[in-house]
Amino acid sequence: MYGTVHLGVAVGLLYWQEAPFWDYIPTVPTPPKSIPHEMAVQGANEGPSEDRAPINPCEAAAVSERPTSSQERILAVDNLPIALITGWHLPCSEPSRLDKLIQAHYGFTRKSEQVTGGLLAVLALVLWFFVGGNPLMRKRFRHWYTEPGQFMTLCTLVSILLLGIGWLIARIPPHIPEKVTEYVVELADVVTQVAALPMLFVLAGWVWWVGLLLYTRWRAMRRRQDRRALAEE
Repeated sequence: MYGTVHLGVAVGLLYWQEAPFWDYIPTVPTPPKSIPHEMAVQGANEGPSEDRAPINPCEAAAVSERPTSSQERILAVDNLPIALITGWHLPCSEPSRLDKLIQAHYGFTRKSEQVTGGLLAVLALVLWFFVGGNPLMRKRFRHWYTEPGQFMTLCTLVSILLLGIGWLIARIPPHIPEKVTEYVVELADVVTQVAALPMLFVLAGWVWWVGLLLYTRWRAMRRRQDRRALAEE
């Protein structure tokens, strides 16, 4: 169950974070260009002009990291062990360890982005099958707030719910008077930013999970040693 839920979260958020940059990602490897992200954002805000081509935000990836969105933070914290090992993946940002490995074969192309996204989704599925299939609390102490896997899953779903509410609020402005549009847009932005707050509990849940994992392994090792000592007697 955990694996299915978090696979759905991973696939949905990977698509969400990739979509705004997809049109800027080349289909074949091209010579890299580099501009700071600040210039890319400024150029995007100013829009194209007759004497200047539209700014490609992906050209800033070689220079600096771009700001991360709420869905990207949620996705990385939800799969924190994978993020720490691989460096995770942010489209059109500085390449992580995983990005460099895959782009060595495919270059920075849509194909490499698809392979990276697919690999991360599979790793998330394997991770959460392991977490969900190996509860660390004894049955009599197992509650939603004590079992790390269940607790982190609930917190992640709360974040996804808040993201969805923010997305729905952002769709309202075309249907309301202009006087209140600004307030609705600000509300949508606040809700979207708040959506990442439950992931602080997920971060604590991963610390709790690692601590319990080490404790259960230590306890199992002590039991084996005790049995061996009794057998020798």
